[in-house]
Amino acid sequence: MDPASYSVRSVIKRFYSSWSRGRKLRADVQRAATRITQCRTSRLGAHVERCQCGHICHIKYNSCRHRSCPQCQGGRRAEWLERTTSQLLPCAHAHIIFTVPEQLNIFWQFNRSSFADLLMLAARRTIEKLLADPAHLGAKPGIISVLHTWGRNLSIHPHVHCLVTAGGVDTDGRFVQPKKSILVPGRMLRSVFRGVLCDYLRRAVRTGELVVPPRLTAARSVSLFNRLGRSDWNARIQESYRHGVSVAGYLARYVCGSPISGRRIERVDADQVVFRYRDHRDGQEKRMPLTPHDFLSRWFEHVPPRGLRMIRRSGLYANSCAGIRTRICNQLASAAPEATAAATRVSRLDPEECPLCNTAVVTRVVCRPSVTLFHVLRRAVALTRPP
Repeated sequence: MDPASYSVRSVIKRFYSSWSRGRKLRADVQRAATRITQCRTSRLGAHVERCQCGHICHIKYNSCRHRSCPQCQGGRRAEWLERTTSQLLPCAHAHIIFTVPEQLNIFWQFNRSSFADLLMLAARRTIEKLLADPAHLGAKPGIISVLHTWGRNLSIHPHVHCLVTAGGVDTDGRFVQPKKSILVPGRMLRSVFRGVLCDYLRRAVRTGELVVPPRLTAARSVSLFNRLGRSDWNARIQESYRHGVSVAGYLARYVCGSPISGRRIERVDADQVVFRYRDHRDGQEKRMPLTPHDFLSRWFEHVPPRGLRMIRRSGLYANSCAGIRTRICNQLASAAPEATAAATRVSRLDPEECPLCNTAVVTRVVCRPSVTLFHVLRRAVALTRPP
């Protein structure tokens, strides 16, 4: 293969048929493979982009818009970042990461949607509980949570990134600032999160909300949760940033798209797929050689279930608190001009403009898949072209 053609899509197109033979695959995996291989091909139809006066006219294939597609989600990611940064409060923000022990990965594999709900709920409740304490903040913060399921080497690694305001609204409706640069002590954060999540998991197993993996029983599952409740967990909080734009840019990479980009894939052949990754333990860049089937097994492990909300807003960032955010922004805008300026520096998705008439090049005609696709498109172009 030409090195320029190394991509996740090329690996799927080349090896998916042999990899899927004899496997019992989730419907989400089958749907993702079909959509990604058809993305921006005639199978999904095409559309006509033209300016108002007809000087520029393009015919382009439609995108699949699947949220795991590595080819067509760049625009959606940029739109999310632009929308989110425009809603951020002009104050300092903290980045908090909640990770679960690898012993719980088996529960993730059998209960993706339910486990994700419990994990993100436990992360939110932990933050709200600690910051409601007057010893730390004594106020209601704003939280944006993003679920992330993979490690840098495509291993199973479910964890939650949280963008949290370094401040909040107290019971009197005033915006209060934290007393220290770190919102809460890391040891206390880990302890509370561990207790909250283990409690949720025990209840879910007893009520049947969680499916018990085949090699475990309900009693052994509860025993595992109790044992993990006495071990050290990994929950990390960093010093507050002056504004949340940089953290939002980091989270945008996990909002949608592939767990790995084509730039990291170095070689694809019949026997191996080699990609680069940075080991978080020593910070060194390494190579991971996998067979094509192992690569696809790891990659498809991170296709989210249909309907799963990977991004959740709560506290001051909930939709119901738009009025409160507006009032706080008016109060803090003059006191934190740097945060306001940082939000305006986020690159916008400006539409292409015609150099002759200065009008935007927008989609005029959309054609769904058909046998005579380009014949129909050419006729549509002729009908929409000005005399």
